[in-house]
Amino acid sequence: MIYVWRQLLARKVRTLLCLLGVAVSVAMIVSILSLSLGMRRSLNRYMEASGASLIVFDRSAADLAFSRVSPEEIARLQALPGVIEIARANFTAVFAPELGERERPTGFSVIFVFGRFFDERMVEKYEEHLVGGRMPAQPSEILLGRLVAARLGIEVGERFPLFREEILGITEYEVVGIFETELSWENLGVVADARVVQEKVGGGEQYALVFVYTHGDDVERVRDAIENTLPGLIATRAGEFTDRFSDQMAYIDEFILVLQLIAATVGILGVLNTMMMSVTERVREIGTLRAIGWSRRRVVGVVVGEGLLISGLGGALGLGLGVAGTEAVIAFVSDGLLIAAYVLETFVQGSLLALVVGLVGSLYPALRASRLRPAEALRHE
Repeated sequence: MIYVWRQLLARKVRTLLCLLGVAVSVAMIVSILSLSLGMRRSLNRYMEASGASLIVFDRSAADLAFSRVSPEEIARLQALPGVIEIARANFTAVFAPELGERERPTGFSVIFVFGRFFDERMVEKYEEHLVGGRMPAQPSEILLGRLVAARLGIEVGERFPLFREEILGITEYEVVGIFETELSWENLGVVADARVVQEKVGGGEQYALVFVYTHGDDVERVRDAIENTLPGLIATRAGEFTDRFSDQMAYIDEFILVLQLIAATVGILGVLNTMMMSVTERVREIGTLRAIGWSRRRVVGVVVGEGLLISGLGGALGLGLGVAGTEAVIAFVSDGLLIAAYVLETFVQGSLLALVVGLVGSLYPALRASRLRPAEALRHE
């Protein structure tokens, strides 16, 4: 091990550059995996906060934006045994409006609009999250997320031009309350009357989501009843919401896999280049070691050890850089849209990536070094 350290320290700049290459590859993977997991978990938490037993949506919809549950299906849902009540919901997104002479902050543009019926249970959760004002009661009244209110300088009682066109005779909306939840992207949103949002998205009387409330013991029975009686719909527990989008999530997983392969390839090439140059520069030294009795296995072990040590240190640095970089993106770039979740599995994947990079990248140079004949190596200039 002392010999390995001595060789790496003898070529400090090259070692450092290789180490940084591995670190960047690992950091990229840690960041992407953490953000992906964070957004999935945050969406499940958002659904769980509704207090609903089940979330129902259109089975054929490739994306929630295209989910449509008809009035007839909603009526049949309500009539099923075990269903206590339901809450209809829809959503859209708009660009942050220009508010007179007040400038919109740079980079801040998207506002999520959550459509809710103010007399249905789904909206009740916002009451305990109010930081000012009251709950809305009229279609012309809205709740504003704290981040939206802060960034646009809006206070309770002010008028807010949520949509650019007149909808249901409403041109501006009164901000009657400001809320703050644990989810930053939700605090970038607006809670508006579902009928207004439905008119905006052109969905008629159909709604994207239906939240179903049951007694705890009835959840599975009601879920089976919904999917058997209404085969065009999917019913899922709130905490398992993203699991039912396995096809859509598979695209994300495939994208992450591609990035992992790219990161691994870049790291392997970096280690390969470094170790090849190291072996080339040390031909006479390796020949001498072979002449005094070093076996081929020992030469392979030394070169691979150097590669693993570089990649191991780079991996450790990459784990830290991944967390720091992710937090920097969340704080300064994402405008609160992104959430990260750090779990042991992510760090294990990052560490394994670093070790694979070190092993694969150093294996060929190690084998090449072990095949050097002592007599020829000693004659090398």
